[in-house]
Amino acid sequence: MKTIPPETIKLLQTVLDETWETLRPEERSRTSKKQIATRLFDKASAGERDPFRLRIAAVDGIVKFPL
Repeated sequence: MKTIPPETIKLLQTVLDETWETLRPEERSRTSKKQIATRLFDKASAGERDPFRLRIAAVDGIVKFPL
């Protein structure tokens, strides 16, 4: 298993928390924080590190308007 650098973990945690906080109640009802974390991890595993792009990928299909 590949080791994840601490700065990447911090980035993902920050993006996860910020993304979750921006979701409206009806959007939260269509997903879970775990699902968003999985999407973030998948995108980061592919090499993405831009917080905006990570956030967009994490909520694709969940939110109706851009964050």
